[in-house]
Amino acid sequence: MRRKIKPVILLLFFLLISATALCASKSRVKHLTSITGNSEIGRFGLLGGIFFDENRNRLYFTDTTNGTILAFDFDEEFKYISKFTGGGALTSPTSIVKDSKGNFFVAEPGKGDVLAIDMGRKSIKTIDFSAVYGANPIYPGNMAVDSEDRLYIADKANQRILLFDSSLKFEREILVKKSRGLKDIKVDSSGRIYVLSTIDGSICVYNSEGNLLLRFGTRGADKGEFDFPTSLAVDRKGLIYVADQHKNQVLVFNNKGRFLYAFSQLGWREGRLHRPSFIYINSSGQIFIVDRANTRISVFE
Repeated sequence: MRRKIKPVILLLFFLLISATALCASKSRVKHLTSITGNSEIGRFGLLGGIFFDENRNRLYFTDTTNGTILAFDFDEEFKYISKFTGGGALTSPTSIVKDSKGNFFVAEPGKGDVLAIDMGRKSIKTIDFSAVYGANPIYPGNMAVDSEDRLYIADKANQRILLFDSSLKFEREILVKKSRGLKDIKVDSSGRIYVLSTIDGSICVYNSEGNLLLRFGTRGADKGEFDFPTSLAVDRKGLIYVADQHKNQVLVFNNKGRFLYAFSQLGWREGRLHRPSFIYINSSGQIFIVDRANTRISVFE
């Protein structure tokens, strides 16, 4: 006669399986390289946002301190290509995105502006906010561009997302309700909009019409809770990655908002982070992180 397996043994078995799966998930994230300043391009200042151009396999990021956009060639092991200053038009650039037509959009929060830049033609113009109303002056934060070249701008001063169509005409706003400290925004290939608020540690997911689909996240000391989240990204599998500046980690969640695992820790050597402030994931699964206090871009996979 078979002996019944006690519930405690079953519980231990499932815990072991879960722990094994968690370790396997962690092992899939590895550090590839770091991008730092050198004698050719000078020392990096305070780094802002990142954009990876899938068509040209180029990495772009802003240097807020030095007022520049830097370009690197992914195919040539991140070989430095160029530096763009806009003839002094860039003063303190932060977020950077690019549409399918080759236009860059760069946020200048200090001036309350977003610049539309055509580097080939050396053309720079300021996006017209005159049709946008709000209680406070617009304070542009991080941005995103969707598959139809619509531009999304996080207006931190009014806790909302501003949506402009492909011709840069203001279309509508999405109010981020019951959240505090609007910080970052990403849009996936299906048009879902992911919004991170730092102060309360919440993540809101909206459909393309701006209807709330999911809300999760909180600040706290427990596993899967945030200390000071600063940026998020979504990979092609729908996993949500959140950089936490004070935990010096990246926390990973599934598309239902369930915590899966975290990677990295405080440190200065390769593969560790010190006050990460921005995260970007390209279609091939490379993870680019602004490792702010280490003055570098850390690349994981």
